Amino acid sequence: MDQQTVLIQVQDIFRTVFEDSRMVITAETAPADIHNWDSLTHVLLISKIEKSFGVKFSLDDMLAFENVGDICKGIIGKKPFISQQ
Repeated sequence: MDQQTVLIQVQDIFRTVFEDSRMVITAETAPADIHNWDSLTHVLLISKIEKSFGVKFSLDDMLAFENVGDICKGIIGKKPFISQQ
């Protein structure tokens, strides 16, 4: 599984959290690009991502995420075997 595959799965989570089945995100998508992506929503997103991918992010990890690409890289970094599948 590569970053693009992870991005597709993360997009599904974004669609659920933001209740927008047509939402399209890219690696460059940042909180400023999405209405209602605030700190509370960020925590909810990360929680759902952690459950979906079976990973756990530290507070420092969460604060360092500046865009969706950073989140995807964080997932792959926590589960290095993903990039080999």
